[in-house]
Amino acid sequence: MHPTSHQVRSPLTTLHRCSALVLAVFVAVHLLNHAVLVVDPAAAFAFMDNARQVYRWLPVEALVLACVAVQMATGLLLARRLPGSTPGARATRISAYYLLFFLAVHLGAVFWGRHGLQLDTNIHFAAAGLHAWPSAAFFVPYYFLAVLAVFVHLGLAAGRYLSKGKRAAPLLAGAVGAVLSALIVAAMAGVGNGLQIPAAYLRAVA
Repeated sequence: MHPTSHQVRSPLTTLHRCSALVLAVFVAVHLLNHAVLVVDPAAAFAFMDNARQVYRWLPVEALVLACVAVQMATGLLLARRLPGSTPGARATRISAYYLLFFLAVHLGAVFWGRHGLQLDTNIHFAAAGLHAWPSAAFFVPYYFLAVLAVFVHLGLAAGRYLSKGKRAAPLLAGAVGAVLSALIVAAMAGVGNGLQIPAAYLRAVA
């Protein structure tokens, strides 16, 4: 959720970018974990268990949550300030708003699952909605658009710093994001990897 390159860098912009860098590391690990799920659910759970040793450590978890809060607050303000109605500006604004929506819903769901339902908010929790109807009608586009929005947003941001390929960068990032998103959603739905969801998680979305 970066401002356009011609904007004067304000403290708000600096805060947004710094929090985005921290959050980007967590998102990259999270996406890699889901990408492993495409190949082998057991390996994905093992990857998650190892990664949790870091991001579930209280200081790190507090930092990630603080960065999410900063992204939501500053992202909303910066998205509303984006000038112009060019395709790039519209795509930046749309992807920013969707990511803000996803962060709010996803974070709320994780806390509800962890503290309200007393469930381990692992891959089973994330994927349960894809294994039940009618919840799958919501969760398929919900996850697909989230991964796609991340790549489009990053591609648009990268394009603003390139002397060449300003238009190609977001298109390429979007194409990669769409393919990866389709693979991840299919893997979470158990297509080709045999992922099974325990009944306790299915009851949460029934």
